[in-house]
Amino acid sequence: MSTLRGNFTVWAARLNLTLLTSITAAIVVGIAFIYSASSIREADALRRLYLMHAQVGVVGIIIILAISMIDYRRILRLSWVFYAIGVVLLVATLIFAEPQMGARRWIGGIQPAEIAKMATVILLAHFLGNRSTPRDWRIYLLAIAITALPIILIVRQPDLGTALIFLPTLFAMLFVGRIAPRAVVATLLIASVALAVFIGVLIAAERENASPALQKHVRRVIPLNNYQRERLLVFLFPDRDPFGHGWNKRQSEIAVGSGGVWGKGYLKGDQNLLGYLPASVASNDFIFSVLAEETGFAGSLVILLLFAGIIVPTLAVAYMCTDGAGRLLCTGVATITFCHMVVNIGMTVGLLPVTGLPLPFISYGRTFLLTMAAAYGLVQSVAVHGRDKTPQFSGE
Repeated sequence: MSTLRGNFTVWAARLNLTLLTSITAAIVVGIAFIYSASSIREADALRRLYLMHAQVGVVGIIIILAISMIDYRRILRLSWVFYAIGVVLLVATLIFAEPQMGARRWIGGIQPAEIAKMATVILLAHFLGNRSTPRDWRIYLLAIAITALPIILIVRQPDLGTALIFLPTLFAMLFVGRIAPRAVVATLLIASVALAVFIGVLIAAERENASPALQKHVRRVIPLNNYQRERLLVFLFPDRDPFGHGWNKRQSEIAVGSGGVWGKGYLKGDQNLLGYLPASVASNDFIFSVLAEETGFAGSLVILLLFAGIIVPTLAVAYMCTDGAGRLLCTGVATITFCHMVVNIGMTVGLLPVTGLPLPFISYGRTFLLTMAAAYGLVQSVAVHGRDKTPQFSGE
């Protein structure tokens, strides 16, 4: 009994309360504004989204606490199993999933891409954090191969936004793990040049005075679906198709801008109440638009500070960890959170192209919320166990 009491005392003392509080607060904010985004909808399923988010949020907090009690190194030993499960689910999605809105992303009510994303981070942390792993270009290429497989399968769905999140996560982990630094820098430089050339060619081909032959050739060469290309073009040419592919982007910008400094008040956002922000996106991809319209710049700043309360403690846990795998695990989770936050908020204010990336813990999405909860359960496990060379709790 005394041993169990001592173990609990150590667990409670090492648990990162700032991180747990910030995540809980983000879930509560999500419940409030999903209610605002969906309460006026006619469909009963949409009106109940906030209840589902609350239920999944409670389960998510329980998952965080439960995983934090397990030494993360025990979980990392199963990294190849998790990775294989993620890949199998992605393949099954391509084969068996029914198309929804032109994509095959869901199977059995779950979104395998989110599971595969976290499974890849776990495998990379275990593989790159192993001190016996050489830090040369061969390991760098193998890490790229590990990451490339789920990326290819997710792009096939297609879900380009989720696939792209893998890349900064991989390179952040390679940087922190000091894996072939010259190769990493060279790859990033080549990728930056390639991206600049890609955007330049696309702009040249889609401008008003471009020849039809050039447009046809570029569209045939560039590996994008029609809706992906249109979303990118709407970003590059803001006045393009304002009542079609550019509708959500424009209405989101109006919602955010009209919020002013203090906002219009809770449940008083005109863009949402009048249906200019479609019901299909208001509670998930564009939840920040609803929040910004109702709470203004002040509320938006609070959300940014809330995410700082999630990301900064995660990096602090990584810094305090004495184990390379735990440090890389926290780095991967923090990078995923940061990228989702930047891309989601950036697209709602018109600074980035529209993608289907949700805002962590705030946007509605069961698989994403539970996966992020599991990820932060691992971060809390690193906070509890990461300073020990052996498992802290007896019996592990």
